[in-house]
Amino acid sequence: MTEALAQASLRDLPPGVPGVALDCPLEQAINTVGGRWKMLVLRALFLGGEQRFNVLLRAMPDISAKELTRNLRELEQVGLVVHVTEQDEAPYALSPLGQTMLPVFRELGAFGARLRAR
Repeated sequence: MTEALAQASLRDLPPGVPGVALDCPLEQAINTVGGRWKMLVLRALFLGGEQRFNVLLRAMPDISAKELTRNLRELEQVGLVVHVTEQDEAPYALSPLGQTMLPVFRELGAFGARLRAR
């Protein structure tokens, strides 16, 4: 990022937001997997392994086919999910990068359990 662009971006930040947020890895991660469905799609792939589209759709009964397609494409674009088109069933699977999120999911699950126990 150029210095002029960084200064212009700093002026656009809401009051109280530190300039470091412009290049924050945590913010990038949140933007990548945030939203209503992405974490649930990833969870389904962690728990069930490689899965076909309709199996994923059944694993998340409240998501529409259109929304699942959009989320899978976005997760493919960022490299967290792969669509194995060489196989007849063309399943979806976690990429090696996506698999690195397993410790994050374990910690989020533990956090959820602590919240539930309160």
